[in-house]
Amino acid sequence: MAKPSFHPRRLLLVHAHPDDESLFTGHVIADALARGAEVYLLTLTRGERGKVKLADLKSLEGRNAEMGAFRTAELMTALDAFEVETAATDSAPATVARVQHSFAGTRHYLDSGMRINALGKPTRKRILDEMSLVAVATTVIADDIVKVMTTFRPDAVVTYNSKGGFGHPDHKKAFDATAMAIRMYSKTHRAPQLWTICEPGERGEVEVGGKKTAAIKKAALSAHASQVLIHEDTYALVSGKETRFDAPERLRRGTVSSWNSIKPWLRSLWALPLGFVAALVGTMLHLSRTTDGMPIGLVLALIIVGSLALALRVLRRSRGALYLMALAFIVSMVQFSHGNGESHLVTNSHISLYWFYGSIGLLAVIMIFPRIQKATWNRSASGHR
Repeated sequence: MAKPSFHPRRLLLVHAHPDDESLFTGHVIADALARGAEVYLLTLTRGERGKVKLADLKSLEGRNAEMGAFRTAELMTALDAFEVETAATDSAPATVARVQHSFAGTRHYLDSGMRINALGKPTRKRILDEMSLVAVATTVIADDIVKVMTTFRPDAVVTYNSKGGFGHPDHKKAFDATAMAIRMYSKTHRAPQLWTICEPGERGEVEVGGKKTAAIKKAALSAHASQVLIHEDTYALVSGKETRFDAPERLRRGTVSSWNSIKPWLRSLWALPLGFVAALVGTMLHLSRTTDGMPIGLVLALIIVGSLALALRVLRRSRGALYLMALAFIVSMVQFSHGNGESHLVTNSHISLYWFYGSIGLLAVIMIFPRIQKATWNRSASGHR
């Protein structure tokens, strides 16, 4: 079997934050420009929630606008380091090859940040701004990528792998959106090859760069001094884990299977039994009364359903799980209402009618309500702008 080769003439790179282009694909960019290829960099956020390495810049942390502006300036300086000048000839004047660049769309997605979970793995923050990259629908971000692809017409696209490299949630979102964008683009154009960045320990298919492009990568990374520790021959994101500038970057062919668009729904399937349990518990509880006849069971049942739906809407920052829970809940309620005389739900009872229509109406209000943000209730919450 022939060994894959990587020599695109029109290369699109999709990265989540400023500095990712130099960290993970500095050699790839430098090599492509040296070969005379056209290179386009699409950056999805401005790195607003980055953690700086320099003590003098610590005041930027937590100030999204200022951090984003600072890291954007670093990115522009880094892109200048990739410029390649071609000598003049008898038939053509001297030219300068540059990286074409833009940020995604007009929506100004925000760096989502990340946290380390109890297992020591990177994961999304519990509270997200509504414009955080991971809180935005994958199809919306894919639309922005398709617009660039339609104009630039790449023959190869490079981004992170399906795990998001080391696991940053924004990197995972970038992969999912890029794979979806290629599927959308391929309906009307020839699909470009998808190449993903290999992590240490992951098998690569091609290696790009080395001593010839090391100086360029070092210059580009030096522009991101707020995020990267720069030494004479090495760089590091974390002290003690250094990488040589001349270490080649490894890529492997990626797939654009529609499985990536189905995964979010499959991850939400746990909401189906949740809806059934809520319907069952509420149905068994709603006819309970106090000694003086107050329908305490109906009140508790409605509180349980409303709290569950609200929690899914606020904490998940997505209606997907809420829709599935509501579907299972309504189907279960309909089945309970058509039971025999021993059924817990008797539809000719006024309280049962209140439970049946009241719970469904409550779910509808929570699903349709345009904006519910926990951060707006708690102004000091992490992630509030």
